[in-house]
Amino acid sequence: MLKERARLINSIITIADVFIAIFVFNIVINILVEQPNIINHKDNIIIQLLIIIYWALLSDGLGTNVLYRSRPSSLVLFNCTGLVIMGTTLLILSAWLLNISHLNFRFFALFSLTTLFLTATFKLSTYRILKKFRKKGRNSLNLIVIADKSANHFLRQIKKHPEWGYKITAILGKEEELSDFKNSFTIINPETDIEQLLRDKPIDEVVVCSENMVSTRKLEEVMQICNNVGVVFRMYSPFFNMLANKTHLHFFGTTPLVTISNTPMDYLALKGKHLIDRLFSAAVIILGSPIFLTIAAAIKIDSKGPVFFKQERCGLRGRRFFVYKFRTMVVNAEELKEKLMEQNEMDGPVFKISRDPRITKMGHFLRKTSLDELPQFFNVLKGEMSVVGPRPPIPAEVKEYELWQLRRLSMKPGITCIWQVSGRNNIPFEEWMKMDLEYIDNWSLKLDFILFLKTIRTMFRGDGK
Repeated sequence: MLKERARLINSIITIADVFIAIFVFNIVINILVEQPNIINHKDNIIIQLLIIIYWALLSDGLGTNVLYRSRPSSLVLFNCTGLVIMGTTLLILSAWLLNISHLNFRFFALFSLTTLFLTATFKLSTYRILKKFRKKGRNSLNLIVIADKSANHFLRQIKKHPEWGYKITAILGKEEELSDFKNSFTIINPETDIEQLLRDKPIDEVVVCSENMVSTRKLEEVMQICNNVGVVFRMYSPFFNMLANKTHLHFFGTTPLVTISNTPMDYLALKGKHLIDRLFSAAVIILGSPIFLTIAAAIKIDSKGPVFFKQERCGLRGRRFFVYKFRTMVVNAEELKEKLMEQNEMDGPVFKISRDPRITKMGHFLRKTSLDELPQFFNVLKGEMSVVGPRPPIPAEVKEYELWQLRRLSMKPGITCIWQVSGRNNIPFEEWMKMDLEYIDNWSLKLDFILFLKTIRTMFRGDGK
């Protein structure tokens, strides 16, 4: 029943995508073409038929017709942009092949911008309305979660986003491993009979979220029970990250070697990321120079010391480099750090305290808005960093990393990352490391775009610390 309803909704949204494009086409034609003749009328009918075909295929192929509950608005906007750019490109090629001369650059520019605006407005408005309904408890899905301590991040997301419409009916796990959620969710014995739970309660999905691998027999049993009663079964496992490994045959001379890598290997996409980093950084430095000068003057007025702070960090594969920031602390901050170690609020090798007495008045503002990171665009321009990527750690922290945590150094460090836009200091160290590995395992230019938009939102909200 759920699948049939989802298909119906997807079809309605596809029709809406097509309708918007057709509507805009006719409006723009009437604005730009003053005296349409019979030939133009026939050509316009052909173009409209092509719009129907292109937009229907792209809406389905790009997934813009799917209303994912947990999809961020930035991804919706990205997909709408992709739909319009690809659709308009196909129309331009078609108009050229069919020699339709009255559809010029002005037409396609106005058509694409108007279509993007209306499509994005429709999608984002739909998402916003659905989120409001879900917050009120409508259209919600009831979950049973089989969990251990590795499920903390997943559970925290469910708790943080009621607009997703997921309600956890029960968590099967040990209370001592899930103590952060005992007041939020019902935690019951992990040996509880799943079949009886599904008989007694209205459950839509069962989620297995456990790093301590549930036995194969137990998994098969739960999957079979879910299959029998028509309940959706979902599962998380660290093994899935291993499935993302890129395996290929590489030749050293005439010697073939099987090569396995769990870092991004798409050469063209990585080169694209590198080019975008350089161009964007140059633009920020040039266009943002008045902001740089204003901040520099404010730092000088606020406290004694240099404008910039530089610190040795570890980059790609542990390469050392100096990262640049606007100075936010007093000059002797490193000396005072030893006296403050007992107040450290972060676990792991990282040092952070919420009310750090070393931070200057100007420093508080710069950190809150993340403007202290602006000089790192010079690091990006030099090729030492990327705009998006795991934050560069100091060498002393890296020495205390566990083996699996070293993999976060397998990509060039960045100015912003998942951790930067997800709460920063409120996130435990181990979870932070897993976020960076999640970024590496799922990297794409689309993900970079989404994180960039979220960073802008974080800056305007003043969520930094």
